[in-house]
Amino acid sequence: MRKTILILLILTYNLTFSQSAELEFEFRDLSGNLVEENGQPLPGQTVMIKGTEIGATTDFDGNFCLIIPKNKTVFIELPFCFDQIIREIKPTDNTIELKIGQGKRKSKKATRNWKKLKAKLNAELNKIYNSAEYKEAEKNICR
Repeated sequence: MRKTILILLILTYNLTFSQSAELEFEFRDLSGNLVEENGQPLPGQTVMIKGTEIGATTDFDGNFCLIIPKNKTVFIELPFCFDQIIREIKPTDNTIELKIGQGKRKSKKATRNWKKLKAKLNAELNKIYNSAEYKEAEKNICR
């Protein structure tokens, strides 16, 4: 009888522990559109999550989709014409339109915020994007 109770306790502990580990990170999609000032789409451009190697390429219409952590501010980067454009993406942003052109290249506020949070975010994002939860999200989000 004691062995049975012990086995049930161990199984209950393992089941509880494995379920809580599954919910460590949650993800959502961020869809966007990259266009020139005049509204022309920019196909084939790379949009990266700053501090990671995660990114997406815009389609023929300039659309892209990224998998980002839910309830976390991230920064995206667009290497464009020998320049790096940085935009801050808040947890409330679901879709964005990025207009690229004269006078729209730099976002000084986003660059300043990135520099402040760089060390902390790099470590957090690398942990998040190397997780099993991200591998699972890749299969279901932005497909």
